[in-house]
Amino acid sequence: MKKTLLIVFISFFSFQGFAQDPDLYQTWYYLYQEGDLGAPGDFVWDIEPPITPYVTISESLEFNGFGACNSFSGEFIYTSDSSGEYLNPINYTRTYETCDFEEHIDFETFFLSFFASEGERNFSILETPSDQYLSFNTNTGFIVHFRNSPSLSNSDNNLDNFKIYPNPVSDKLFISSENTVIEKISVYSLTGKKVFESKHEANSIDVSELSKGMYFIEISSTKGKSLKKFIKK
Repeated sequence: MKKTLLIVFISFFSFQGFAQDPDLYQTWYYLYQEGDLGAPGDFVWDIEPPITPYVTISESLEFNGFGACNSFSGEFIYTSDSSGEYLNPINYTRTYETCDFEEHIDFETFFLSFFASEGERNFSILETPSDQYLSFNTNTGFIVHFRNSPSLSNSDNNLDNFKIYPNPVSDKLFISSENTVIEKISVYSLTGKKVFESKHEANSIDVSELSKGMYFIEISSTKGKSLKKFIKK
């Protein structure tokens, strides 16, 4: 009996060492990074010449990817608690090719350092009808966003054409666009559950009935989609 209990005990804690969400195990393409609750910046389509940075995460939590001109690999340690799920990169290695363009060098300094430095990164996965998004809150105060399909141009992903305010918000969230017609607005919880949807053109939505916490708002337009975070207070 004691032996059986020991096996169960070991199996349970071995299982806890791996991420529970199978959607994590795929290739994720870099979208953009933003300051914590700040303005977004470093959109992938703004980098010239164009690049397609990515990271592939396997079921064993090993990862490999490519930045602008260098490849990298390592593995994650998965942990979770009542406040969320975390990945801690270890055993990091990379190549050391010299990039030909200053903009690529600057990007890799940021992008590769995200995987190189150990420390827990809180992560969440959001699933919309067309795509999945992986977001990391780093220990330096930045949020790094990935998508499970490549981003080819600004017209394909019009993330910076919309502004939302105020943020945090208590009642009405306003949406400002640059001569772009809004086709649909969807709001998701951090777990990916859709909590609001409107298929009518609007410049504001009422969020007063939402519980306090962080949400994603996806704005669909004739020119593309925008995915942003806001806090309901």
